[in-house]
Amino acid sequence: MISRRSLLVGAGGLVVVGRLGVATQAAGATGPAPITGVDPHFELLAALARAAGFDEYLQGGVPAWNAAVDAHFAKLKHHPAVNRLRRARAEGASYDAFPSLALHLTGEVGAPALLAPLEPWPPELDRRWKAVDLAAWLKEIASAARKADFAALWEAQSELRTGSAAAAAEARAAFDLPWFERWFGFPAPELHVYGALGAGPHNYGVRRGGGRPAIAAYLGVTQGEPGITIEGAAELLPHEVGHSFVNPLMAEHRDVLQGPAERLHGAVRERMEARAYTTWETVLNESVLRAVVVRYLRDHGGETAARMEVAAQMEAGFPWTPVLVDAFAAYDADRARFPTFGDYAVELAAVLSVIAEEESERAKSRPHVVSITPANGDLSVSPATATIVVTFDRAMRDKSWSIVGGEQVPPGDNPGYDASLRVFTLHVRLDPGRSYALSLNGGRFRGFQSAEGVPLEPVAVAFSTAPR
Repeated sequence: MISRRSLLVGAGGLVVVGRLGVATQAAGATGPAPITGVDPHFELLAALARAAGFDEYLQGGVPAWNAAVDAHFAKLKHHPAVNRLRRARAEGASYDAFPSLALHLTGEVGAPALLAPLEPWPPELDRRWKAVDLAAWLKEIASAARKADFAALWEAQSELRTGSAAAAAEARAAFDLPWFERWFGFPAPELHVYGALGAGPHNYGVRRGGGRPAIAAYLGVTQGEPGITIEGAAELLPHEVGHSFVNPLMAEHRDVLQGPAERLHGAVRERMEARAYTTWETVLNESVLRAVVVRYLRDHGGETAARMEVAAQMEAGFPWTPVLVDAFAAYDADRARFPTFGDYAVELAAVLSVIAEEESERAKSRPHVVSITPANGDLSVSPATATIVVTFDRAMRDKSWSIVGGEQVPPGDNPGYDASLRVFTLHVRLDPGRSYALSLNGGRFRGFQSAEGVPLEPVAVAFSTAPR
């Protein structure tokens, strides 16, 4: 944890904390000034998402901030800004859509405005917002901010903001952006690193194009004994900044990458959807980026750091990471032929084709879920429901299962299979008006297996009970 005094001195000179809680490196910079701090526009959007009940924004890691947000926004659960946001959810507004929009906003605390016109659509603004009348919604957001007195909340939580800004500055100081520029073969625009109070356990990397290009990492902060920290920042920041290099390159070369990436996504769809990676583009971006981060950590922490990261990515559901890491060694070794990573697209497509073929073969032997009751996504489950029932497409290993999750897993007992070993039942106790979430298998917990011992890919289950 950086002390408040040490926040005032960065690697390139004096750091000045402005009114919006944004710190900029002022002296000694040789390129675009890195910006660190806390972004009020993201925190306002995250607070509205929390008021709307979005699961990914209900998991904040700073209890004092969560309590303050809830106290100010509890009365706004049916405000037009929140209602419009719930409708936008149907169009996919979730997770990184919020920091993408925040990076395209300007203005005072609680009064966001767009940096640029929406016609033509800003090239890096998340297209999930196209279904939303952003001009009207921003006016509603300003109204909601006034009713919640967000400006007062912002001022009252200056200590938390200072701690979050310090954590972001510490992460930025240890990050080697020139490595990414050399590795990918082109320079980066202005870099923002934010300690994200409202992001919970999630971290996001987004990009802004146009006349004021920028890349930004929003890193979820937690509050513990040492104060406000960003857990695993040494790995998180390369990953989130790396998105701003990888994603546009993959999109630029989609003509050669789409086929193998679609085949790979099809083979591992259940596993990826359990992680909210629902498209082939996302699976492609994540696969490439995770291997790039291994290369970065090898250059900055040695072989041990690289091996640990490979193991972590394999456990996270990307067992093909070592194949890509080895392939990228060939790219590293022949930069005369591949001046930029974009020049490596055809070779990357060939490697992905091999990976997709192998994963498709593995998929044939995996068990699959045929049905779940209550159904995933059901928002009106009767609180009298006494069981969760999962039906599989084949016989499963008896007395073996893994129900994974946190506080949102419903209390249950007496789990087990029927005589066919295809139907699993968990007896549960549900409360009215609550949201529940769990995963069948997850991480190193792989108890759901076929009779032959092949693990089920993690399957996420989420539902809500109706009020009594």
